[in-house]
Amino acid sequence: MNAAAPNFQKIGQLLNQAKIQLIEAGAFTPTAGKTDTNVLIAARDILEIGAYYSVRVKDIASFERYIAQLNTYYHDLLAVLPPSQQMYPLIGLNLLRLLSQNKLSEFHTTLEGIDLNQLQTNPFIKQAVDLEQFLMEGSYNKVWSAKSIVKGEEFMLFYDILMNTTRHEIANCSERAYEYLPLNDACTLLFLKNTEELLSFANERGWKLNPAEQKVYFAAEDDSIIEIPQEQTITRTLGYAKELELIMAALLLFMMVFFVIMFSDLECDYINPIDLCNKLNQFVLPEMGAHAFLFFMFLVNGSWIAVLLNLPLVVYNVRKVMNGHHMYDATEIFRTLPQHKKESFFKLGFYLIVSQRNIGKLYTI
Repeated sequence: MNAAAPNFQKIGQLLNQAKIQLIEAGAFTPTAGKTDTNVLIAARDILEIGAYYSVRVKDIASFERYIAQLNTYYHDLLAVLPPSQQMYPLIGLNLLRLLSQNKLSEFHTTLEGIDLNQLQTNPFIKQAVDLEQFLMEGSYNKVWSAKSIVKGEEFMLFYDILMNTTRHEIANCSERAYEYLPLNDACTLLFLKNTEELLSFANERGWKLNPAEQKVYFAAEDDSIIEIPQEQTITRTLGYAKELELIMAALLLFMMVFFVIMFSDLECDYINPIDLCNKLNQFVLPEMGAHAFLFFMFLVNGSWIAVLLNLPLVVYNVRKVMNGHHMYDATEIFRTLPQHKKESFFKLGFYLIVSQRNIGKLYTI
């Protein structure tokens, strides 16, 4: 693998033969204490070679499979096998792969299985950790500058993928922030070396370069005009308003039924005046407030006939509150009971008419 021009076809054939023999020896389903240690070490070495081979031939899916198999040897058999010199380089390589694919949850899960000292001292692990930190900070210039410290051809493959992913993230932000950019500024922002690279990237993104103006114009995400269904929206809103009017009218109707029942209980001596007044006074202001809200809904919806019909009752309630005559007095309730009953029956009939009217209008929407 370290040769100047390795024969990857031959290496692939030898790996296939070696894996067949390891399967026959039971090394791919290792059990501590049952499988020979030398066989396990040989299996680990072959899998490590396969991982590097997969990166060299740019077969990322195969690299993932090799790493998944190596995790057994690196973690489950850690106490049985001697440490491998390729363990942390390959773990660091896998971390860079996860970072380049934006699989941050798997990235952090992998970090949890690494010794704490190795996170800060091992150059292969620290390299990936630093890059992830730069990305979280949005320091893309530091990610670009880290290219000089990335070691190994295998690492450069995933670093280039990471830079391409980062470049597209910057492009997404630029499209939303600017209408156009000068060519030199766009190259600098996207970490591209020259206009030719920018032209290739612009074609990929659907941008337009204007050499005469020395500007790159970002294509709009959606040039089509979005038509808002105005009639449907208005109809639906009016429907909701009518439903709300109906609910408020029904609530007022039930409150008046409660008032009438309570006055009848007082006449039949089923309840004493103090308890009656205490119970009804809790609902006086809510009833007036609910009717005022219903009146406001009629006003907003332009139901002018309903506004005129309800206006006298609103004025009547306001005057009662201003004069301090809206609460029931237990000492005078028997003297004023006929008047309160007439008022309650009037409101009961009025709210019933309003409810029926709203039901009729609701079915016309």
